[in-house]
Amino acid sequence: MKITVIRAEMVSTSSWAGGISKQYYIYPASSSYAARDFQFRLSMAISSAEEETAYSHLENITRHLIMLEGTAHVFHKGHYDLVMHPYQEIDVFDGGWESSGSGKVTDFNLMLGKGASGKMSVVTESSSTTLGVVCAECNKACDVTAFLCGYGSAELAFAAGESFALAQGDLLLIEEIDSEAVVDILLKDAKLVRIDICV
Repeated sequence: MKITVIRAEMVSTSSWAGGISKQYYIYPASSSYAARDFQFRLSMAISSAEEETAYSHLENITRHLIMLEGTAHVFHKGHYDLVMHPYQEIDVFDGGWESSGSGKVTDFNLMLGKGASGKMSVVTESSSTTLGVVCAECNKACDVTAFLCGYGSAELAFAAGESFALAQGDLLLIEEIDSEAVVDILLKDAKLVRIDICV
């Protein structure tokens, strides 16, 4: 397996209409957010304004969105709107929709392009968990799993004896997952966002 720790201070930052965005990872490495030619992208957005702000238009991109801090009111014109609280609702929507949100929040995004599928979940308790889970959408074992430490700290240990400590804002990315690989997760007053992806 290939394991990479992306520390919060290493993440590149850019501005958008409502605040700042932090790109943790984009795949393939040769792709770019501006060109919209990625298979998947992991990013964090920090909204600095209470008023409603339009989301970026991302045609042919499926978005998975979770709040890390603050409460947001999310609007998808012609579809639905919802109130999102930290680590509770996970909104999955078409990036081509006319969407917007209000509230001073920090959120985390999984963006999936053509040929990719995946899901988000929240880890709230220390546990042992299996990697390479089967994706319900494509019925294949996921190629990539990531864990974002939303707050607190955590330790993730693997059978080979490798152990990784995560602080708030750090992300652990696991690629080339071994069949039925297991990771032991020890949370220290923390919550993790788990992301499983098939490409």
